[in-house]
Amino acid sequence: MLGWEILVALFAALAAGTISGLTGFGLALISVPILLFVYVPRTVVFLSVVMSIAICAEVVRDSFPDADRKIVAALVLPSFIGVVMGAEILRVVDPIYIRLFVGIFVVFSAGLLLREIRLPGAKTRWGTVVAGWASGALSTSTGLAAPPIVLLLASRDYAKHAFRATSSFYFLFMSVFGLVVLAVRSLIEAPDIPLALILVPAALLGKALGTSILKRISETLFRKLTLLFVFLTGALGVATAAWAL
Repeated sequence: MLGWEILVALFAALAAGTISGLTGFGLALISVPILLFVYVPRTVVFLSVVMSIAICAEVVRDSFPDADRKIVAALVLPSFIGVVMGAEILRVVDPIYIRLFVGIFVVFSAGLLLREIRLPGAKTRWGTVVAGWASGALSTSTGLAAPPIVLLLASRDYAKHAFRATSSFYFLFMSVFGLVVLAVRSLIEAPDIPLALILVPAALLGKALGTSILKRISETLFRKLTLLFVFLTGALGVATAAWAL
């Protein structure tokens, strides 16, 4: 008989896989809060990274022709630089204030895009550099890696299949890099590996469910769902930061 901890983790994997399979992002936002109810943060980070690699790889596999590989290549290097800088920022700035101000910016930006107002500079080469750097820096300083990428792709009016494929391709690189960092820093514990292998099939089942939903929704609804989801990400960041102050 499965323990309740495993059942909670399987639910988290299924729900996170569904959202990621639909939009190409959002796994951590769904899985981390649920998994923290039953596992310590170090384990949760590892499980989220492994599930992200599995889901993103599967999304890329079934949608590779739709991915904008040029923009992914342009995003990756700035994001890796941002990862290092974000860790340094975290050393000197209270993460609560970072999360608060970033959350406010994300809510404001998503609100503008929902009103069909494009972010200035998003279609320039520097817009890509800034988005990649911000995503990497926020991943290590606040855990909010997705909003800069979502806002960039939404401002460029990516169609739903290209949006999903491109964001998954980018986060696949980020997740593999994150796993390497965990391994180098000896933050992976042996008992967590079989647990991750148990959760991956549930996450992939969720991904399949998300993919089936994607086929049934319009471009307009997809855009609204992704922006509402990133709006929720920002709002949650603001709420948790304000609560901690």
